[in-house]
Amino acid sequence: MKRYLPLLCLAGLIGWATAGSGCPFQLSLVSPVAIVPENKPVSGLRLNLIYGANENVTGFDLGLVNHAHKSLKGMQLGVINFVCENVSGGQLGVIDFVSGNVSGGTLAAVNLVGGNLSGEEVGLINWTQGNLSGYDFGLVNLVGGNVAGEEFGVLNWAGGNVDGCQAGLLNCASGTVADGQHGLMNAAHGGASYQGGLINWTAKLDGFQWLGINAANEAKGLQLGAINYAVKLVGLQIGALNIIWGRENVLLRVLPIVNASW
Repeated sequence: MKRYLPLLCLAGLIGWATAGSGCPFQLSLVSPVAIVPENKPVSGLRLNLIYGANENVTGFDLGLVNHAHKSLKGMQLGVINFVCENVSGGQLGVIDFVSGNVSGGTLAAVNLVGGNLSGEEVGLINWTQGNLSGYDFGLVNLVGGNVAGEEFGVLNWAGGNVDGCQAGLLNCASGTVADGQHGLMNAAHGGASYQGGLINWTAKLDGFQWLGINAANEAKGLQLGAINYAVKLVGLQIGALNIIWGRENVLLRVLPIVNASW
Protein backbone atom coordinates (compact mmCIF):
# COMPACT_ATOMS: atom_id res chain seq x y z
CA MET A 1 0.00 0.00 0.00
CA LYS A 2 2.86 2.39 0.83
CA ARG A 3 4.30 2.11 -2.66
CA TYR A 4 1.07 3.52 -4.08
CA LEU A 5 0.87 6.44 -1.66
CA PRO A 6 2.69 8.94 -3.93
CA LEU A 7 0.36 8.03 -6.80
CA LEU A 8 -2.66 8.49 -4.59
CA CYS A 9 -1.41 11.91 -3.46
CA LEU A 10 -0.80 12.89 -7.08
CA ALA A 11 -4.29 11.75 -8.03
CA GLY A 12 -5.70 13.79 -5.16
CA LEU A 13 -3.90 16.91 -6.32
CA ILE A 14 -5.16 16.46 -9.86
CA GLY A 15 -8.69 15.95 -8.55
CA TRP A 16 -8.41 19.10 -6.43
CA ALA A 17 -7.15 21.12 -9.41
CA THR A 18 -9.88 19.95 -11.76
CA ALA A 19 -12.52 20.70 -9.14
CA GLY A 20 -11.91 24.42 -9.67
CA SER A 21 -10.36 25.53 -6.36
CA GLY A 22 -6.73 26.55 -6.01
CA CYS A 23 -4.46 23.55 -5.78
CA PRO A 24 -1.92 23.69 -2.89
CA PHE A 25 0.89 22.27 -5.05
CA GLN A 26 1.90 22.52 -8.67
CA LEU A 27 4.76 20.82 -10.47
CA SER A 28 5.40 21.88 -14.04
CA LEU A 29 8.00 20.76 -16.57
CA VAL A 30 7.03 22.88 -19.56
CA SER A 31 3.43 24.06 -19.42
CA PRO A 32 1.00 22.47 -20.24
CA VAL A 33 2.99 19.43 -19.06
CA ALA A 34 2.06 19.89 -15.41
CA ILE A 35 -0.07 18.50 -12.59
CA VAL A 36 -2.48 21.43 -12.54
CA PRO A 37 -4.02 22.65 -15.82
CA GLU A 38 -2.87 26.03 -17.05
CA ASN A 39 -6.32 27.60 -16.69
CA LYS A 40 -6.54 26.72 -12.97
CA PRO A 41 -5.20 28.70 -9.98
CA VAL A 42 -2.52 27.58 -7.53
CA SER A 43 -2.67 28.46 -3.84
CA GLY A 44 0.42 27.20 -2.08
CA LEU A 45 3.66 26.19 -3.78
CA ARG A 46 4.38 26.08 -7.49
CA LEU A 47 7.60 24.53 -8.82
CA ASN A 48 8.42 25.19 -12.47
CA LEU A 49 11.33 23.05 -13.62
CA ILE A 50 11.55 24.95 -16.92
CA TYR A 51 8.35 26.91 -17.60
CA GLY A 52 5.11 27.06 -15.68
CA ALA A 53 1.90 28.97 -16.32
CA ASN A 54 -1.34 29.18 -14.35
CA GLU A 55 -4.28 31.57 -14.04
CA ASN A 56 -3.55 32.96 -10.55
CA VAL A 57 -0.77 32.14 -8.11
CA THR A 58 -1.01 32.65 -4.35
CA GLY A 59 1.97 31.67 -2.26
CA PHE A 60 5.45 30.77 -3.52
CA ASP A 61 6.30 30.57 -7.21
CA LEU A 62 9.72 29.03 -7.92
CA GLY A 63 11.36 28.07 -11.21
CA LEU A 64 13.26 29.15 -14.29
CA VAL A 65 10.35 30.89 -16.04
CA ASN A 66 7.31 31.73 -13.90
CA HIS A 67 4.13 32.95 -15.60
CA ALA A 68 0.82 34.02 -14.08
CA HIS A 69 -1.93 34.75 -16.61
CA LYS A 70 -3.69 36.95 -14.07
CA SER A 71 -2.39 37.95 -10.63
CA LEU A 72 0.29 36.97 -8.14
CA LYS A 73 -0.17 37.20 -4.39
CA GLY A 74 3.03 36.10 -2.76
CA MET A 75 6.61 35.67 -3.96
CA GLN A 76 8.12 34.80 -7.33
CA LEU A 77 11.70 33.55 -7.54
CA GLY A 78 13.13 32.69 -10.95
CA VAL A 79 15.16 33.78 -13.93
CA ILE A 80 12.14 35.32 -15.70
CA ASN A 81 9.01 36.30 -13.78
CA PHE A 82 5.97 37.32 -15.80
CA VAL A 83 2.60 38.45 -14.40
CA CYS A 84 -0.14 39.61 -16.77
CA GLU A 85 -2.16 41.56 -14.17
CA ASN A 86 -1.23 42.68 -10.63
CA VAL A 87 1.36 41.67 -8.03
CA SER A 88 0.82 41.87 -4.29
CA GLY A 89 4.09 40.72 -2.81
CA GLY A 90 7.48 40.49 -4.47
CA GLN A 91 9.53 39.28 -7.41
CA LEU A 92 13.18 38.21 -7.44
CA GLY A 93 14.82 37.32 -10.74
CA VAL A 94 16.89 38.42 -13.71
CA ILE A 95 13.90 39.89 -15.56
CA ASP A 96 10.69 40.83 -13.75
CA PHE A 97 7.70 41.90 -15.81
CA VAL A 98 4.28 42.99 -14.54
CA SER A 99 1.60 44.29 -16.88
CA GLY A 100 -0.48 45.80 -14.08
CA ASN A 101 0.23 47.26 -10.64
CA VAL A 102 2.75 46.18 -8.01
CA SER A 103 2.22 46.47 -4.27
CA GLY A 104 5.43 45.29 -2.69
CA GLY A 105 8.74 45.14 -4.51
CA THR A 106 10.72 43.86 -7.47
CA LEU A 107 14.42 42.99 -7.55
CA ALA A 108 16.10 42.02 -10.82
CA ALA A 109 18.56 43.14 -13.44
CA VAL A 110 15.58 44.49 -15.41
CA ASN A 111 12.27 45.46 -13.76
CA LEU A 112 9.34 46.36 -16.00
CA VAL A 113 6.02 47.50 -14.52
CA GLY A 114 3.17 48.49 -16.81
CA GLY A 115 1.04 50.12 -14.11
CA ASN A 116 1.70 51.78 -10.76
CA LEU A 117 4.24 50.62 -8.19
CA SER A 118 3.85 51.03 -4.44
CA GLY A 119 7.03 49.84 -2.78
CA GLU A 120 10.56 49.40 -4.08
CA GLU A 121 12.33 48.60 -7.33
CA VAL A 122 15.96 47.47 -7.23
CA GLY A 123 17.83 46.65 -10.43
CA LEU A 124 20.07 47.80 -13.23
CA ILE A 125 17.11 49.10 -15.25
CA ASN A 126 13.80 50.01 -13.60
CA TRP A 127 10.81 51.08 -15.67
CA THR A 128 7.43 52.00 -14.22
CA GLN A 129 4.90 53.21 -16.73
CA GLY A 130 2.50 54.62 -14.14
CA ASN A 131 3.17 56.28 -10.78
CA LEU A 132 5.81 55.33 -8.22
CA SER A 133 5.09 55.52 -4.50
CA GLY A 134 8.31 54.44 -2.84
CA TYR A 135 11.89 54.06 -4.03
CA ASP A 136 13.84 53.28 -7.18
CA PHE A 137 17.42 52.03 -6.84
CA GLY A 138 19.27 51.31 -10.09
CA LEU A 139 21.56 52.48 -12.85
CA VAL A 140 18.58 53.69 -14.92
CA ASN A 141 15.28 54.61 -13.24
CA LEU A 142 12.39 55.61 -15.48
CA VAL A 143 8.91 56.54 -14.21
CA GLY A 144 6.24 57.57 -16.68
CA GLY A 145 3.99 59.24 -14.11
CA ASN A 146 4.47 60.92 -10.75
CA VAL A 147 6.99 59.97 -8.07
CA ALA A 148 6.09 60.10 -4.39
CA GLY A 149 9.42 59.09 -2.91
CA GLU A 150 12.99 58.94 -4.19
CA GLU A 151 14.95 57.88 -7.24
CA PHE A 152 18.60 56.89 -6.78
CA GLY A 153 20.66 56.00 -9.86
CA VAL A 154 22.93 57.12 -12.67
CA LEU A 155 19.94 58.28 -14.75
CA ASN A 156 16.67 59.25 -13.09
CA TRP A 157 13.65 60.39 -15.08
CA ALA A 158 10.08 61.16 -14.07
CA GLY A 159 7.35 61.96 -16.57
CA GLY A 160 5.30 63.83 -13.96
CA ASN A 161 5.92 65.52 -10.61
CA VAL A 162 8.41 64.37 -7.99
CA ASP A 163 7.16 64.69 -4.42
CA GLY A 164 10.55 63.75 -3.04
CA CYS A 165 14.02 63.83 -4.53
CA GLN A 166 16.19 62.55 -7.35
CA ALA A 167 19.86 61.69 -6.77
CA GLY A 168 22.15 60.62 -9.61
CA LEU A 169 24.44 61.79 -12.38
CA LEU A 170 21.54 62.91 -14.59
CA ASN A 171 18.17 63.84 -13.09
CA CYS A 172 15.19 64.95 -15.14
CA ALA A 173 11.55 65.62 -14.27
CA SER A 174 8.85 66.78 -16.65
CA GLY A 175 6.88 68.26 -13.75
CA THR A 176 7.89 69.91 -10.50
CA VAL A 177 10.38 68.56 -7.94
CA ALA A 178 9.38 69.20 -4.34
CA ASP A 179 12.44 68.26 -2.28
CA GLY A 180 15.36 68.55 -4.69
CA GLN A 181 17.67 67.18 -7.33
CA HIS A 182 21.26 66.17 -6.54
CA GLY A 183 23.55 65.24 -9.42
CA LEU A 184 25.92 66.19 -12.20
CA MET A 185 23.08 67.55 -14.36
CA ASN A 186 19.62 68.44 -13.11
CA ALA A 187 16.57 69.52 -15.09
CA ALA A 188 13.04 70.20 -13.83
CA HIS A 189 10.66 71.39 -16.52
CA GLY A 190 7.87 72.29 -14.13
CA GLY A 191 9.84 73.80 -11.28
CA ALA A 192 12.17 72.98 -8.39
CA SER A 193 12.86 74.09 -4.85
CA TYR A 194 16.49 72.88 -4.77
CA GLN A 195 19.07 71.83 -7.35
CA GLY A 196 22.70 71.00 -6.63
CA GLY A 197 24.94 70.06 -9.55
CA LEU A 198 27.40 71.20 -12.20
CA ILE A 199 24.52 72.12 -14.52
CA ASN A 200 21.09 73.03 -13.15
CA TRP A 201 18.04 74.17 -15.08
CA THR A 202 14.42 74.66 -14.18
CA ALA A 203 11.54 76.64 -15.58
CA LYS A 204 10.67 78.00 -12.14
CA LEU A 205 12.99 78.09 -9.15
CA ASP A 206 11.52 78.73 -5.73
CA GLY A 207 14.48 78.11 -3.47
CA PHE A 208 18.14 77.45 -4.18
CA GLN A 209 20.48 76.49 -7.04
CA TRP A 210 24.19 75.99 -6.51
CA LEU A 211 27.60 74.62 -7.59
CA GLY A 212 28.18 75.13 -11.32
CA ILE A 213 26.03 76.66 -14.05
CA ASN A 214 22.56 77.64 -12.85
CA ALA A 215 19.73 78.66 -15.15
CA ALA A 216 16.05 79.38 -14.57
CA ASN A 217 13.31 81.10 -16.52
CA GLU A 218 11.91 82.44 -13.26
CA ALA A 219 14.06 82.43 -10.15
CA LYS A 220 12.84 83.31 -6.67
CA GLY A 221 15.58 82.80 -4.14
CA LEU A 222 19.33 82.26 -4.52
CA GLN A 223 21.54 81.19 -7.39
CA LEU A 224 25.09 80.38 -6.26
CA GLY A 225 27.55 79.15 -8.86
CA ALA A 226 30.19 79.98 -11.44
CA ILE A 227 27.57 81.22 -13.92
CA ASN A 228 24.03 82.19 -12.94
CA TYR A 229 21.31 83.04 -15.43
CA ALA A 230 17.68 84.01 -14.98
CA VAL A 231 15.14 85.50 -17.32
CA LYS A 232 13.27 86.93 -14.34
CA LEU A 233 14.83 87.13 -10.89
CA VAL A 234 13.40 87.93 -7.50
CA GLY A 235 16.36 87.33 -5.26
CA LEU A 236 20.12 87.10 -5.41
CA GLN A 237 22.82 85.77 -7.73
CA ILE A 238 26.38 85.14 -6.46
CA GLY A 239 29.05 83.95 -8.87
CA ALA A 240 31.78 84.80 -11.35
CA LEU A 241 29.19 85.82 -13.94
CA ASN A 242 25.59 86.75 -13.14
CA ILE A 243 23.03 87.46 -15.84
CA ILE A 244 19.47 88.74 -15.65
CA TRP A 245 17.80 89.12 -19.01
CA GLY A 246 14.08 89.37 -18.55
CA ARG A 247 11.41 90.00 -21.10
CA GLU A 248 10.16 92.76 -18.83
CA ASN A 249 13.62 94.32 -18.45
CA VAL A 250 14.67 96.98 -20.88
CA LEU A 251 18.38 96.31 -20.46
CA LEU A 252 20.46 93.18 -20.08
CA ARG A 253 22.10 93.13 -16.66
CA VAL A 254 25.43 91.33 -16.41
CA LEU A 255 27.47 91.67 -13.23
CA PRO A 256 30.35 89.82 -11.63
CA ILE A 257 30.26 88.55 -8.05
CA VAL A 258 26.77 89.74 -7.05
CA ASN A 259 23.57 90.51 -8.90
CA ALA A 260 20.20 91.18 -7.29
CA SER A 261 16.65 92.02 -8.23
CA TRP A 262 13.72 92.54 -5.87
